[in-house]
Amino acid sequence: MRVLVVGGGGREHAIVRALAADPDVSDLYAAPGNPGIAALAHVLDVSANDPGDVVGLAQKIAADLVVVGPEAPLVAGVGDALRAAGFAVFGPDAAAARIEGSKAFAKEIMAAAGVPTAEARVVTNSAEAEAALDAFGPPYVVKDDALAAGKGVVVTDDRAAALEHAASCRRVVIEEYLDGPEVSLFAVCDGTTAVPLLPAQDFKRAGDGDLGPNTGGMGAYCPLPWAPTGLADEVMDTVVRPAMTELARRGTPYSGLLYAGLALTGKGVKVIEFNARFGDPETQVVLDRLATPLAGLLYASAVGGLAAAPALRWHSGAAVTVVIAAEGYPDSPAKGDPIKIDPSDRADGYLLHAGTTLAAGDLVTAGGRVLNAVGSGPDVASARAAAYATVTRATFRGAWHRQDIAERAASAE
Repeated sequence: MRVLVVGGGGREHAIVRALAADPDVSDLYAAPGNPGIAALAHVLDVSANDPGDVVGLAQKIAADLVVVGPEAPLVAGVGDALRAAGFAVFGPDAAAARIEGSKAFAKEIMAAAGVPTAEARVVTNSAEAEAALDAFGPPYVVKDDALAAGKGVVVTDDRAAALEHAASCRRVVIEEYLDGPEVSLFAVCDGTTAVPLLPAQDFKRAGDGDLGPNTGGMGAYCPLPWAPTGLADEVMDTVVRPAMTELARRGTPYSGLLYAGLALTGKGVKVIEFNARFGDPETQVVLDRLATPLAGLLYASAVGGLAAAPALRWHSGAAVTVVIAAEGYPDSPAKGDPIKIDPSDRADGYLLHAGTTLAAGDLVTAGGRVLNAVGSGPDVASARAAAYATVTRATFRGAWHRQDIAERAASAE
């Protein structure tokens, strides 16, 4: 199988790493990729959000499967164009990808499908924002309706900050705050059938103790030793399948990865958000534990073959990833700082590139989340130790990371 992965972040490096280990993959390409991905795949130039450019590249390399990693190309219709050109695609069409591209649309789908979620109001002016904040009270949850690269959500007790964020966006969704631990569940879908992956937990806040601004995610781990038995089955029955049914009823069947961000509240499981692609950095730990070859699973999704696919297999033990971020992230991350990586390998840990590039042949920072340190072990505590040991392999000016990723889960084992 000749596989093309569209994207160039830590999520795509994790996907490429899993595909490179699949014996059914004969040729592996990534566009635009990154220096870490280049060690595993042929890296090619592409304008990832340009449907015509991606189709042209897929035709040039005669791809058997195209895996679209980020949300922006999906919302831009890259999946539609590839399917129209005859390619097998892992990722939804633009109409279905609106479930991430518009928070208001996602709420509409959930309401129609009876999916449990927070009460919300769609707001377009300051008077509506004031009324919504009054209705729901603090902590205030204000979400940019459009794509915002994981940084469009403000959760704060500061009313002025909530209003400022609302004013900075064309349209926002203001909703009630959902208490309880958060869980990410990925489901691989083919339009009619859906298969759950391992539940994971990520850490959105920049600082230890879940303090500071929201980020794209500072770390993750799986599995969740504290999660209720049968959680994945419950979410598939009450969230994923009803949402898929509603999308199909509207003539936009969902094929690809449906990400459900969940809160385990005192009143049961409720959806915080849907995403139309693998989450980052949860993908890094979920795929680390997946024993089933990835290419066949994604191809079955692309061609409607999940019902006949064998049950997924998983490695025992746990995985933890820690994001190593650039100085100034998430507001104004520094770029262009040289990165040094200790080449000595660990059997229980490795680094994935998320925001790196080459400048005059040298590896430098090129994004806010620069590297992901992934560790594994027989339990969360050992996987956590391996991840933090792997963090020390990378150094660059201003590098920082959270110190408490998976700490509570490890201490509770």
